[in-house]
Amino acid sequence: MNKALLYFMVFFLIYSESFAQTSLTEKEQITTVFNKLVAAYGNSKTAPKLKITSSKQRKTPAVYYVSPVPTISVDKNLLLICNRFGEDSENALSIIIAHELAHYYNDHTFCTDFAFAVRKEESVFSSKLKALSKTEKLALETEADHKGLFYSCMAGYKPFDVYPQLLDAIYQFYDLADANNGYPTKNERKAINLQAQKKINELYTVFLEGVRANKKEDYDTAITSFEILNNYFPSRENYNNLGVIRTLKALKYHPLSRVAFKNPERFLYPLGIDTNSRLQQASRERSLNESTFRVMQDLLKRAQKDFEKAISLDDTYTQSYINLACVFDLLGNSMAAIGKINELPKEQQNSRAAQRILAIAYYNLEMEDKALGIWKNLKL
Repeated sequence: MNKALLYFMVFFLIYSESFAQTSLTEKEQITTVFNKLVAAYGNSKTAPKLKITSSKQRKTPAVYYVSPVPTISVDKNLLLICNRFGEDSENALSIIIAHELAHYYNDHTFCTDFAFAVRKEESVFSSKLKALSKTEKLALETEADHKGLFYSCMAGYKPFDVYPQLLDAIYQFYDLADANNGYPTKNERKAINLQAQKKINELYTVFLEGVRANKKEDYDTAITSFEILNNYFPSRENYNNLGVIRTLKALKYHPLSRVAFKNPERFLYPLGIDTNSRLQQASRERSLNESTFRVMQDLLKRAQKDFEKAISLDDTYTQSYINLACVFDLLGNSMAAIGKINELPKEQQNSRAAQRILAIAYYNLEMEDKALGIWKNLKL
C-alpha cells in the first residue's frame, strides 16, 4: 500500500474504476456511511447535519462545526483518497466520519477538523481550540479516535488495518506538515490508533465472553462482561443486552402458572433472543420464598433501568420498549406493560413480539378474551 501512495495517477484510475463498479453517487456513498455510523452510535441526540462540499482547494477531509447548527462537513475529495484502498474504501471513509461524529456525540464543544488544519475564517472556533493545551487536545483526539474506531466496528466496518496508510494519504493529499504546533503529530495519531486497537480488541474479547456466558446461562459472568463494556462504550445495544441478561436470570426464579404449563409457547416473554433457549427457564416451583423473591425483584428493577437507559439513548429503539414491557409485566404491572407497547408506532405495535407481550399482559389483567384473540391471530 505504501508503494501505491507514490503513484498518484494510478489512484485516479482506481478511483474512476470504483465508481464504474457502483451505482452510488459520491453524495450517496458518503451519506450511506454517515447513516450507518449514526445508527451504530444509537444516541437520542438528533444526528448532526451532513454537508458535502466540493472544492478544488484542498483544505481538510472533514470538519465538525458546533454552531449555528451542529454540522459535519465532508470534502468530496476525501472519496478520491478512500477509493484508493479498493475493498477498504468504505472502511477508510468510516474512520474520518466516525471521528467527527465522536466529537459531536461526546459534546466536544469546539470546531475541529480531522486534519487539524484550522483556518482563519473560523477564528471564533479555532481560537477556542487553540486555547487548549496540547495535552487537552491529545486527550480529546484520543477519545474521538477510540470511540470513533469502536463505533466504526459496531457499524460493521474494519478500520484498523487501513488507518496508518489512510493517515499518510491524507497528510500527503492535503499537504499537511507531520507536526502541527500545539497538536498531536502524525506519529502520535498512529500511536493513538494502536492504543485504540489494543483496547477495542480487549473489549471485543469481553463482549464475546459475555455472549458465550449468556448462552451457557452463566448470567453472573455475562452481566459482569456487559457492565465492563458499558463503562467504556455505553450504547443502546449494550444496555439492552444487559437488561435481557438480568431478565433471563430473574426468569429462573419466576414461577410458571398452571395455565402456562399447559401452553408454554403462549407465555414466552419476547426478549429478542432465541426463544428455544427460554422454553424451560421459568421455575416450575409453585411459590417463591422471601429471599429468592427479593433477588428476582432486584434483577427485574435493574433490568428496567437498563432498558430505560437504552430508550433514553435512542427513543426509536423498538426492542427495548418490548423488553421493558416484559419487565413491567413480570413486576406485576401489566397495565404499564400495555402502556409501553402503546407508545410504539402502530406498525411496531402490530409486530409479533409486541403482540405476544400484549397477550400475556391482558391475560394477567384477567382480560382473557383479548389475550385469546391475540393468541389466535398469532396461531399460538
